[in-house]
Amino acid sequence: MKKLMMGLVVAATTLNANAIDISVTNVTCTGAYASGTVCDQLDAEVQNLVEGDLPDVSIGKYGTGISNANGFAYRGLGSDYSDHFEIAAVKLGGGLAVEGDMNDAETASGFGIGAAMTIGVNMGILPVDKVGPVEMKKLDVFLSFVSQNLDQDIDDATVEGDLSYFGLMARYHLIEGIDFVPGNMLSWGGVYLHTGIQRSSWSVDFSQQFEDETVEVSGQDATFGNSSANFAIESSSLTIPLEVSTYMRTAWALTFFGGAGLDIVLSGNTDVELDASGSVIGSTGGSYQTDISASESDSGEADATNFRAFGGLQLNLPFVRFTAQLNKGLGNDLVGFNAGIKVLY
Repeated sequence: MKKLMMGLVVAATTLNANAIDISVTNVTCTGAYASGTVCDQLDAEVQNLVEGDLPDVSIGKYGTGISNANGFAYRGLGSDYSDHFEIAAVKLGGGLAVEGDMNDAETASGFGIGAAMTIGVNMGILPVDKVGPVEMKKLDVFLSFVSQNLDQDIDDATVEGDLSYFGLMARYHLIEGIDFVPGNMLSWGGVYLHTGIQRSSWSVDFSQQFEDETVEVSGQDATFGNSSANFAIESSSLTIPLEVSTYMRTAWALTFFGGAGLDIVLSGNTDVELDASGSVIGSTGGSYQTDISASESDSGEADATNFRAFGGLQLNLPFVRFTAQLNKGLGNDLVGFNAGIKVLY
């Protein structure tokens, strides 16, 4: 399943195994296979091959990590932190989030992926200047969405799944910016307040076929028959982000931005399920058969709140802008990254 995750842009999260238990039961061991520890070594090789693409944490802990990372992967995709626009902005981006060190069995606990198309509109286009204390020209509203099929085939593995997201965010210009040097050579964008609601979900079934794969010890080999492992993930998150941001534009082409946020998680849940079955049969110098099996499932809830800081860089080119943003959870191991392309009107 490592290959499957690489196909889903989570190549950085290398998954290894120990905590998820794959049962390997030796049924037959005679002839040359019974010499010394050949059978035991073959059993170990079979177990290593099947476990080699599974998480190195319990399924329950993995479900909690995915629940936290699911919503975190969208931070930065549903609003704007690096521009002021008079009419509208259109943004397309993708994100990745990880909780813990995915190479460390003690801290590895989950990942999340995200993508969104965002359309922002300045409310100054309305025929009213103010609604109560709110000035319409200082208010931007963003609508974000995506619905993506994740189905693909990678060698002897199959991915089936869906990714969906909906967000409605508002941004208010609390403090006006300052032009220190005219012509966008050096300017401060001021301070913005962001809030809204975001809902994200994704489900993936990873299916790994081991048929015809061979293990070998001391000249004795064994081949997988009709064997497979299936790893299913179904995750959803409903969150209210509260953010404060600012930016500095320098030398026209570069904008640096950053801020801090609090995420209030109304709901966040992930179901994880693992099934494996099949047999491995020897073909030289005697009789050898080992059966493999596994059946585990659990679920995990996201943390109720999350504090975070974020920062990024924008490259301003004629007609188009490219952004990259890093998000870091405060008091936890969540790390997220997103990048996108944006057009202003």
